[in-house]
Parts: sequence; C-alpha cells; structure tokens
Amino acid sequence: MSNRTLERLRDAYEGHIFLTFHSQQDYDAFLKAAEEEGYRFGKHLPTEHLGEGYDIISLQTGKQLAFCGFVSHIAYRSGDSGVHKVDYAKYAAGDDFFII
Repeated sequence: MSNRTLERLRDAYEGHIFLTFHSQQDYDAFLKAAEEEGYRFGKHLPTEHLGEGYDIISLQTGKQLAFCGFVSHIAYRSGDSGVHKVDYAKYAAGDDFFII
C-alpha cells in the first residue's frame, strides 16, 4: 500500500481539502481507495458511486467524504489560504506537485 493515503493527506493540511478528478477512471480509483481506508459518504460506501459523474469531493474529518454543492464550489474557487485543492491522480501517483 502506498504511503499516500487519504488519512495522511487529511492530517497534513488544516482547513478544507478538495480533491479534483480529471477522468472517470481517476474518480473510480479514488472511490475504491477511499473505501479501503474506511471512508464513507455519511453511511454509504464510496463504491456505491462508481461510474457516476465526477467533479470535486471534500475530504472531511472522521473519515467522511462529501460531494460539493454550490457553496462548496464557491469555497473551492476562493483564494482562501485555508482551502487546499488536490489533484488526486497526481497525489496518488506520488507527484510532489499535487496541490493546485
């Protein structure tokens, strides 16, 4: 298992962490990895959303994930220093330049 886990990412940054995806394959790989680490969308397993549209996911505390609605998209696009935008594919691949 890679040392690039979601939990390590969550622990490394304070504030809001938003994960972005460039393809359905990246999104589906994320869902599988998140489930293996014990993450959930509320009470639902991440893999229940395989093949669904992808966009931005918020990485929450307590091993929770959240789909981003209107307000979260505004936060994502803000220049706030407490917002961290992560290219998930780069992070998972070990690229040091994964922050957008």
